[in-house]
Amino acid sequence: MKTLKNSSGYDASIKYFGGAEKQAKEMRDAILNSPNTEDIYEIKGTKYYIKKDMSVDSIPEDLQPGDAVLFERGGLWRVQCKEKLIIPEGVIFGAFGTGEKPKFYGSAYNYANNSLWEKHTENIWKKHMPSRNAGIVVFDEKYALGVKQWALEDVKQNYDFYFDGPTDMFFMYYDGDLEKDFSSIEIGQRGDIITMNSNTVLDNVCIRYGASHGVKMEHNVQNVAVTNCEIGFIGGSMQFDQVRFGNGVELCLGAKNAVIKNNWVYECYDAGLTFQSWRSGKDTYYEGIDMSENLIELCYYGIEFFTTCFETSGLRSGYKDMKMCDNIIRFSGYTWCHEQRPDKWMLSHIRGGQWAWVPECENFKITGNIFDTARQYMIHWWWHGVDKNFIHPEPHVGLTVENNTYYQSLSNDKRCMLYHTNIPVEAQNYDELVAAVKLFDKNPKEIILLD
Repeated sequence: MKTLKNSSGYDASIKYFGGAEKQAKEMRDAILNSPNTEDIYEIKGTKYYIKKDMSVDSIPEDLQPGDAVLFERGGLWRVQCKEKLIIPEGVIFGAFGTGEKPKFYGSAYNYANNSLWEKHTENIWKKHMPSRNAGIVVFDEKYALGVKQWALEDVKQNYDFYFDGPTDMFFMYYDGDLEKDFSSIEIGQRGDIITMNSNTVLDNVCIRYGASHGVKMEHNVQNVAVTNCEIGFIGGSMQFDQVRFGNGVELCLGAKNAVIKNNWVYECYDAGLTFQSWRSGKDTYYEGIDMSENLIELCYYGIEFFTTCFETSGLRSGYKDMKMCDNIIRFSGYTWCHEQRPDKWMLSHIRGGQWAWVPECENFKITGNIFDTARQYMIHWWWHGVDKNFIHPEPHVGLTVENNTYYQSLSNDKRCMLYHTNIPVEAQNYDELVAAVKLFDKNPKEIILLD
C-alpha cells in the first residue's frame, strides 16, 4: 500500500501526548468493553435481534414503548444510504453478542473501489453523490482526512475534495490508485446518523463518518440516555456559507433528564457534546442534564453549551441540575477541526455561555474533570448578554466549578483562557497559568505545566 502523505490535511497516526495518558486509556478500554445492553437496562417489552447479516430494513416498523432493538456485535450498517436511524419514543437501541460494538456508518459505501469512480482529469476522481453535501473523507479508517475545498479549481493536491451542489458531483484529488492504495475510503454526507425521541436509550454502539451530527435529539426531549458508545469522525458538511456541521451528540432547544455518560467521543469538527438553542423565538430551559464520565478527544470543543435568549429579546433561559463531572477532555483544537476551520480562535475544552443570558441557574456543577492539553484555550467562557460590554457579576449564581485538573503546554500558544471578553488571557509561566485557571476554577485540584 502507498505511504500516506497528506501535506494539506491531517495524519491521524500522529500521536499526541498529554498528562492523562493512563487515565484516558483506562476509560477508553472500559467504554469499549462495556457489557451488553441487556445487562445494563431493564427491557420490559419485546426484544428484536438484528443479526450482522440483516439490513436496517429488518427493524420493525411497529415498535412499541418498552421494546428494544439489539444489534449484533461485529456488524456494520451503512445508514446514510437508506436514511438516518430514528429511535421511536420509548424504545431502546443497543447491542448483543460478542466482539466489537455494532457499527453505524454515515458513509454509503467503502469507496476504495475504482469501479465506483470516473476520472475527471488524470489525478481528479469524480462520483455522483445525490442529495447531500459531502463533508468528511477518511482513508484507511483513521489515518488521513480529506481537505474540503470550496471550488473545483482549488482541488490541487492529494486528499483535497470538492462537492458541487448543483450537480451533486463529488471531486477528489489523488495521484495514485484508490483501490490498490487503500483498504477503505469513507465519505460522510450531510445528515445525522441517529435521531432520538423522548424516553429513548442508545447504548453500546459505534457511530462514525457522519457529516452533520452523530446523535441528534429532537427539540425539547425528555428522559433520554446515550451510554457506552463510541462516536468518531463526525461533521464537515456545509451548514451555510463556509460554516460546517459537526457535533458528536447534540441536544437542542431545551431538554429535561438527559444522560450522556461513559462514551468515547473523538474527531468531531465542532463539539464532542453540546446543548444549545438558537434564535428560535422560544424560551429555552435545560434541566437534569448529566454529561459525565465521558472521554472526549480531538474535537474543536470538548463540551459546548449556549443559549441565544438575549436581554433585549424578552425571552428567558435557564439551567437546573446540570452536571459536567469526571470527564476527561483532551487535545481540543488539534487536527482537522482546527486546520480546516475559518474561525480557528475559539477552540476549547469547554465553550460555555457565548451569547447566553441565563437569568435562572440552579445546581450547575463542573467538577472533577481532567482538562488535558488544549491547542489554545482551555476554557472559552462567555456568560453574558449580546452586548459584549455587559458582564454579569461574579460569582455566577447557581454555578459550582471546582476540583478539576488542568494539564497545559505553553510551547505552541501562550493563550490559555478566553474569559468574558474577546481579549485572551495569556500565560508565560506556571504562576500566570495558575492565575488564568483560577479565573474559571477558584479551587482546582491540580494544575500541571507540561513541557
